[in-house]
Amino acid sequence: MDKNYNVAIIGCGGISHMHAGWYVNEPRASLAAISDIDAERIKAYGEQYGVEKQYTDYIEMLETEEIDLVSVCTRPKLHAPVVIETAKRGVKGILSEKPMAENLGQAREMLETCSQHGVKLAIDHQTRFNPPYVRAKQMVADGVIGDIFRIHGICGGGDLKDNATHTVDIMRFLYSDRPVAWVMGQIERIGTPTKYDLHSEDFSIGYFKFEDNVRAVIESGNDTAPGYHHIYCYGTEGEIELAAPGGPSLRFRNTESDGVWVSPELPPEISPVQDMIAAIEEDREHRSSGYQGYATHELLMAIYESSRKRRRIHLPLEEMESPLTLMIEDGWI
Repeated sequence: MDKNYNVAIIGCGGISHMHAGWYVNEPRASLAAISDIDAERIKAYGEQYGVEKQYTDYIEMLETEEIDLVSVCTRPKLHAPVVIETAKRGVKGILSEKPMAENLGQAREMLETCSQHGVKLAIDHQTRFNPPYVRAKQMVADGVIGDIFRIHGICGGGDLKDNATHTVDIMRFLYSDRPVAWVMGQIERIGTPTKYDLHSEDFSIGYFKFEDNVRAVIESGNDTAPGYHHIYCYGTEGEIELAAPGGPSLRFRNTESDGVWVSPELPPEISPVQDMIAAIEEDREHRSSGYQGYATHELLMAIYESSRKRRRIHLPLEEMESPLTLMIEDGWI
């Protein structure tokens, strides 16, 4: 008989409803407890999902209830401290929202704490489970467009840490999460924009090289080309386009199709929760593991660092504070 996993959600804001849906639709998971500092919100959330165990103190919840899986859906500033404290309290897996943390130092501590306590950590870059991107990744690996040489990602209307973190993560995923050698980037910041309590920017562009010399470009913000997670993969024998504005979710053309666009069949979708349970039972890393989340977050921070230092930034990134925060504190932007 399949094991039943008791689940807790910390933070009952808008994004947590997506997590709740994954748990409700997973027969091996039971939503056992919820926590939020807003008593009225948690009461309404509990009524909606039939959860009687409600706490305004998440540590009290974790020390009182027998919890296996935790979703961290708080504001971004709390992702790191909540994940770190949760990992110390006997859970098996944590699915934390993005961005992973404010900076790389926090992200590293999250990884180290989860590793020390045997906890599977995943960052909710859920687009890694979206069928078009999963199919495109396999097509790249299978050589459908020959040898890939460039990836171009567009995240219209979004900043790096909130929206474009998905776009960058997909770009890495499409190329099998190969290591990035260096990053060059620039940002524009008008006034004092913030997003979910974190410093933000209005426009950014990043150019990076994978270790095998494949190049990639990410543009995000309020003045990009049209598209949202709109990604091109260019190869020696064709190209793949994802999320084309007004077009199909996935299409490709190559020498075999005589240059005619083709929309392939898509695989079935699984959820990050299903993969978390599988990762625990098979003792493997989650498709969107904390290590992959760290690599994506490092790339975002390197774009800021390149803008700050006015040069290419070779990875691994040494700066553990957010370069954007450092620029603002120094009065540069």
